Amino acid sequence: MVKKFLSLWCIKLESLYKYLQPTYVSKFQCDGKKCPANCCCRDWKIIVDDKTYKKYSEIETDAHEITKNLLPNEESEGFIINQVDGKCPMMTDEGLCKIQLEHGEEYLSQTCLSYPRQLVNFGEIIERTLTPTCPLAAELILNSAQIKFEFQPVELPKWAKGKLTVGETKVPQEFFPHILEIQITSVSILQERRLTIDQRLAVLGFYLFQIEDMQKRGELNLISTLNKIYTSEEFFSEQIPVLIQSINFQILEFAESFFGLLKNIYGDEKILKTAGNQKYIDILNRVMSFNSAEELNTQELAENYFDLGGIRKIFLKNYETFFENYLVNDFFGGVYPFKVDGTIQNNFSVFVATFKILENIALAMTAESQADEKNLRAEILEMLENISMDLNHNENYISAVTKFLKEKSDIRFFMRSFLQTK
Repeated sequence: MVKKFLSLWCIKLESLYKYLQPTYVSKFQCDGKKCPANCCCRDWKIIVDDKTYKKYSEIETDAHEITKNLLPNEESEGFIINQVDGKCPMMTDEGLCKIQLEHGEEYLSQTCLSYPRQLVNFGEIIERTLTPTCPLAAELILNSAQIKFEFQPVELPKWAKGKLTVGETKVPQEFFPHILEIQITSVSILQERRLTIDQRLAVLGFYLFQIEDMQKRGELNLISTLNKIYTSEEFFSEQIPVLIQSINFQILEFAESFFGLLKNIYGDEKILKTAGNQKYIDILNRVMSFNSAEELNTQELAENYFDLGGIRKIFLKNYETFFENYLVNDFFGGVYPFKVDGTIQNNFSVFVATFKILENIALAMTAESQADEKNLRAEILEMLENISMDLNHNENYISAVTKFLKEKSDIRFFMRSFLQTK
C-alpha cells in the first residue's frame, strides 16, 4: 500500500525551495472565455494588499476609478474591494478583469494573482493546490484518473521581488515535523481502491483518532511507527476488516444527524441570504422530502433514503474516482486534520460531513435527472463548485457546520450515522 502511494509522488529536488503539489496544478491555465468569474462575485471578500494599492494610486489614467472602490480592511492590513451588486466593479461584461486587460498581470493583487491556487507552508515545504470553486480547476481535479503529486521549484515573477504570499495554517507547531507524513498516509488511505469510499473514510478516522491520542499522551514521536502500520499489507488484510465490521450504520441516526445538519445550515436566514444553493436543497426536498423550514420527520426521511439504495449503489460505483479526487484534494488543500478550530476529531467530522452534503445532493440529482450521463456529470460538477464556494468562503455556513458537529461529540455515534461500511 505504501509503495503504491509513494510511486505517485514525482520528487524533484533541484531547488532549495519547492512546491509540493498535485501534478494537475502545473496544467492549470486561466481562461476567461470559459470562466463565469465566480471568484469576482457572490460577495467574496477580495483583499488588495498595500503594495498593490500603491501601484493603483500611481496609475496616471484611471487611478481614482480603481481606488474609489477599495475600502480599508478593518480585520487586517490592506484594503477590500467594495463589490457592486455582489460583483467586483473591475469585472467587464465579458467576465474578464479590466485591470489585467489594461495594465497587465503585474498589477493584480496577491489574492487575484494566486486564485485559484492555495498555498500554505511548513518550514521549507510550501504546499500548493487548486480550489474547486474555480470551474476550470474543478475539471482538472475531479476528472483526473488519479491525483498524483510532485515537487516543483518555486518560480516567482521578477516583479514579486522574491516574496511569496502563502495562506495561514492552523497546524500546531508541534505537528510541523509530522504533517507531511500524516498527509502521505491519509491520502494513501483515501486512494485505497480495494475499499469503498465510506470504508476509506472509516479507516482514516481510526488513524486520525490514534494520532490525537498520541498528542494527548505527548507521544507524537510514534507517528512514523503508526504510519508504517496503516500502510502495511498485513494491517490491510487482518485489521482493516475488523475496523470496518465494527461500524454498524444506523439509518434513523443518519436521518437525524445528516438532515439535522442541513436544517441547521439552511434553516438560518443569514445563511439563506448568502448561500447560493437553494436549488439543490429544493432537489433534496423533491427526492427525499427534506424541508429546512419544517420539523424533521426522521422516519419518513430514513424511508426515502432507504428507497434510494439501489440507485445509490450504481451511483457510487460510477462516481467513485470523482469523489476520491474531491476528498484527496480537500484533505490536502484544506490541511486536514487542522482546517477548522477544534480537535482532530472535530476536523474529521467536518471533513466527512461536508463531503456527505455533496455526495447526497449528487445522489438526489441522479435520482431525479432525465439527462444523459455526460450532462448529469456536468451538472454535478457545477453543484460541487457552487457548494464549495460556501464551504470555503461563507463564514456563516462554515460556522453552522462546525457548531452542529461539535455537539455530536460521540465519534462512534458520528461514524455509524454517516458511514455505510458494509
